[in-house]
Amino acid sequence: MKNDNRREQVEQPMKKENSHKSGNTLWILLFTGMVCMFLVMGLLCYSFVGMKKELQKNSRTAEKKDIELSETISQMKQEIQKLNEKVLVQEQEIADYKKNAPVQGETAQNPQEEAAEENAMIGPPARPALSVDQLQPGQIIDSSQIQGSENTFFKAYEISEGDAVYNRIYGKSYYENENIGLQDLRYLKMLHYNFNHEVQVGEMIVNAAISNDVLSVFQELFAAEYEIQSMRLIDDYWTGDGDSSDSNSIDNNNTSAFCYRQITGGGNLSNHAYGRAIDINPQQNPYVWSSQGQLQWSHENASPYVDRACGDPHVIVENDVCYNIFAKYGFSWGGLWSDPVDYQHFEKES
Repeated sequence: MKNDNRREQVEQPMKKENSHKSGNTLWILLFTGMVCMFLVMGLLCYSFVGMKKELQKNSRTAEKKDIELSETISQMKQEIQKLNEKVLVQEQEIADYKKNAPVQGETAQNPQEEAAEENAMIGPPARPALSVDQLQPGQIIDSSQIQGSENTFFKAYEISEGDAVYNRIYGKSYYENENIGLQDLRYLKMLHYNFNHEVQVGEMIVNAAISNDVLSVFQELFAAEYEIQSMRLIDDYWTGDGDSSDSNSIDNNNTSAFCYRQITGGGNLSNHAYGRAIDINPQQNPYVWSSQGQLQWSHENASPYVDRACGDPHVIVENDVCYNIFAKYGFSWGGLWSDPVDYQHFEKES
């Protein structure tokens, strides 16, 4: 019994000690679990905040792109509306033109009916389309009537016996010969700016072989708004023979090309006789030569322009716009000759 009591006395403190240790371990585990739980919650919160910021950033980017897309769509709608308005205007112009165009076999309206229709129209009637075929040499036209279609006003025509051009030139600048025939020539209609900077219809006859180059030259001169005072056939200044008519054309500062005549001073045929030479603004670009050490010229109206540094915009000098355009298409310039010097003269052999 004594031994049993002793054993119980020894075991009771041990049980208490073990119970105390078990309680401490439980608290440690509980504390560790709570720390882990807080760490997990912290990580979850941090991840949530990061995801929220990223979503906000993506949302702002999407909103910006949405605004840009809306602006683009709005601009496209405005452009479409403008195009639709232009189409409506053009359709109205076409309808007005068809309405006013005469129909074959239709009787003319009396003035009262025409006036009533005009008064009923909203706005001014559309201008009829211009054609170079209808325009007369020397005619001045409104630049707004050719805007956007300038190149259609530069055109070459064949010359046939008995047509209007033939009747103007036969027996004057042209007559039957062994060197050049009508089939070798082309009549050109072209636009140019005159010295008042008005758009004017010009004309010229050149060799058929260079006609396309000449059209290109004068298209580029026109695009550069280069001024040419007059561009008429030499036949409009005819005085009875090629030399005196050429002189009369120069006195009127007329730009011309073909004339079946000899070179100045006589002898061989001029390149003008073959339609391969063009004289530009001859008053400002005279034919000069040296005699006994003195510079000579034939036309008094050219006197202010013998000095090539006078600064007049119509004076041709090397590497100016006129020189460069002609040179671009293979023309040589008489202003580079030594003696005589022909500042008005451009020619192309082939």
